[in-house]
Amino acid sequence: MRVALIHYLYPPTVGGVERVMSEHAALFARRGHQVTVLCGGGESREPGVKVRVFSELRGGAEVPVGEMRRILGTALAGTDVVFVHNLMTMPFNLAATGALAEMAAEGFGEARFINWIHDLAAINPDYALDETVREQLGRARPGFRNVAVSESRQREFGALAGIPPEDCPVIPNGIDPAKVLGLTPAIAALERHHRLLGRGIVLLQPARVLRRKNIELGLAVTAALRNAGRDAFYLVTGAPDPHNPASAAYGEELRALSQALGVDANVVFAGEAGTVTDADLGSLYALADAVFLPSRQEGFGLPVLEAALLRRPVFCADREPMRALLPGRANLFDPVAAPADIAAQVLETLAGSADFRARKETLARYGWDAIYDRHIAPLCLGNRAPGERF
Repeated sequence: MRVALIHYLYPPTVGGVERVMSEHAALFARRGHQVTVLCGGGESREPGVKVRVFSELRGGAEVPVGEMRRILGTALAGTDVVFVHNLMTMPFNLAATGALAEMAAEGFGEARFINWIHDLAAINPDYALDETVREQLGRARPGFRNVAVSESRQREFGALAGIPPEDCPVIPNGIDPAKVLGLTPAIAALERHHRLLGRGIVLLQPARVLRRKNIELGLAVTAALRNAGRDAFYLVTGAPDPHNPASAAYGEELRALSQALGVDANVVFAGEAGTVTDADLGSLYALADAVFLPSRQEGFGLPVLEAALLRRPVFCADREPMRALLPGRANLFDPVAAPADIAAQVLETLAGSADFRARKETLARYGWDAIYDRHIAPLCLGNRAPGERF
């Protein structure tokens, strides 16, 4: 669909609304829509996002409503959905507020207008508004669907406009996990391909493909986690070395085992796509829910310390020298124990972790893709034809 987003300004201007708008724009473009941003100042920094700057949209611009309507009417011709951020509830450009109100009320083209409410000047004592303006900015405008970013804004606007909660649903601000986690392009692509941030448990084994690393136990534990009903995924940083016959043979055995266990689609050797750089390794730690180290022997066990520094729980074989690195802090297991028992230990430990629960809840509720699927697409579809996708 053809989507437009409107605000006074756009990044690189720094601001909460500007940031949300840019993430909306990038999200819509990623989902295949034609995205145009109309603003008083800004520039495009996202693929597939067109930014059109009109000085008349800046806060404080003095433009007659008729002239503003002409500008917006030309810019919005053919648009399917218009997201208006804050212009209907803030006093910085009342000509734009009035023009958009007229266009929505009269049914401009086939466009669906959405009033996205971040702030409410009508209840904010910091704004000295006359009563006429206050009433205008607290009104539910005909032709608009209203959205509030929080329950408190929903209640406040509902009280002002005299509308029930269902006429102003809450669609929260979200986060771009790949951006917040600082994923490198290579690891971000890996995450998108396997949808790793939506998995139930992602285990990371930073290791070369060597027999002493006991990677087969990681595969078996992944299978046991899946048998326990968890969508588990196993990341191994190394790749079988084609120049090392022993490593290549071990890699083939691991592939065969993963197929036999039914987890071949849930295991990735990240190094197969190319060299895993230091930055990529940091991104893999950021993606992982826990570090899993089943090695039969180690000279030192550096990933135990890396996991601690990056605040990732670590599960490691009860072997020296790993057990000595974080006494009382690492989750030790017997590497010859049954995989189901080790999986149960992982599940019990993570279930008791407030950090793990908060991470999963945040990704499930506040990741932009989750918000799009749960809230934005149904809002925009409205009464459109069955089966049509936003």
